[in-house]
Amino acid sequence: MQTISNMQRDSFYKTYLKYLLLFVGLVFYESITSIYFYLSPLFGVVFFYLLQNIDKKESIPKVVLGFIYIFIYEIDKGFIPLSFFIFFGLYYHFIYDKIEHFFNEKIYKIAVHIAGGYIGYYVINVMISYLYNYDIPAINFEYLIYIVTDILVSVALF
Repeated sequence: MQTISNMQRDSFYKTYLKYLLLFVGLVFYESITSIYFYLSPLFGVVFFYLLQNIDKKESIPKVVLGFIYIFIYEIDKGFIPLSFFIFFGLYYHFIYDKIEHFFNEKIYKIAVHIAGGYIGYYVINVMISYLYNYDIPAINFEYLIYIVTDILVSVALF
């Protein structure tokens, strides 16, 4: 009982409870995207958020929840588990800074990062699938809709 009363007075617990509820809502939403294909799984939004906050110490719990969300996305959509870590490391170290310095407008940065995230992640999965003789994941027109939707959502949020 004492823990609950401490939670009411301490904003630290409220903050983490808010992030946990947001994460649970996102996981629920992601499971709905498996049923309704026209809903974007928000991969690009989470990818852009991770790019923006990976090096900030105060956002470590949010970044961890973002990586867990992407892991759930990988499993649910049939991509190779943990391939996002490979893609994210390569993208962040080799491409991220070049795009940040090339574009001046935030809207263009968001659009290029999200489109590059979807396309690059698919290319990494195709390469790993080819190396290990797995089935190559299918890409179709709905990914273009996902990219546009994620760009619009990210522009509104960030």
